[in-house]
Amino acid sequence: MKIYYRISDNSYEKQKLIGATKEVCLNNFCSAFKNYIFCDNPSMLIIADNCNKDTLKMLENTNIPMIVSNDGNAGSLRRTLELAITENDDEILYLVEDDYLHYGKSAILLQEGIKRSDYVTLYDHPDKYTRFYDGGEFSKVIKTNSSHWRYTTSTCMTFGTKVKTLKQDMPVWNEFTSGDHPHDHYIFKKLTEEKRRRLAVCIPGAACHTDLTFSGKVHHMLIEPWAIEMMIEQREKDIEVDLKNKPSNFRDMKDTLLKYRTGFERLVALDALYAQSSIDNVVSIS
Repeated sequence: MKIYYRISDNSYEKQKLIGATKEVCLNNFCSAFKNYIFCDNPSMLIIADNCNKDTLKMLENTNIPMIVSNDGNAGSLRRTLELAITENDDEILYLVEDDYLHYGKSAILLQEGIKRSDYVTLYDHPDKYTRFYDGGEFSKVIKTNSSHWRYTTSTCMTFGTKVKTLKQDMPVWNEFTSGDHPHDHYIFKKLTEEKRRRLAVCIPGAACHTDLTFSGKVHHMLIEPWAIEMMIEQREKDIEVDLKNKPSNFRDMKDTLLKYRTGFERLVALDALYAQSSIDNVVSIS
């Protein structure tokens, strides 16, 4: 498997899941795919597009091979595709954006899914279960050793495929990435409907886009519960470190505020505590 990870500090301004910074997403990805990254022959390449000095330093500290560019969203994707099609035809590719969390045996799922489909996504996009798709898609459901899968119409720009498939489909990819923004929905819609390519998604999803835009549109939290739990665990660890230097009443306040709170409500409360803790630290230093 060859992994191409695109990261940028020039991303679109969107509300994201609390705590799911680009560094957190990258660390999470490296943990999920560590057997492919931290080995004698690393299979991951980072495309760092329009990144600031702090981000570049963070990326350099990973010791993962990196290319620095200033191509923009569609431009960095075009560069990634050009690099990807130089690999061996039967190589599995995983193209990843910088705002996803991964869960479970993601690498194994990709390998299983690609045996049954031309393209694979681990992100079970919540829009496919809303009024935009009349409550759901009609699809054949299949089973592999690790998951169930269904076929879907489209996904975002985090997906898996094989080099030979990508090569054959380059005219479609070039058509919809010629501007500033890659039109992901139209790419996959043309591939699935006109070229009869199959796009499979594991159910439940094992990757989660941290963008809250769609949740805002339907006024309902659509982020996978496991992703929220990941960020809850992260925030609790952050706060626990600070508690060592806090008076006992801060812990009491924490326990009172979090009592009976679960899911996203708990994450919001933890973030408020974390912010207050940070402010207190600045004041004490001053």
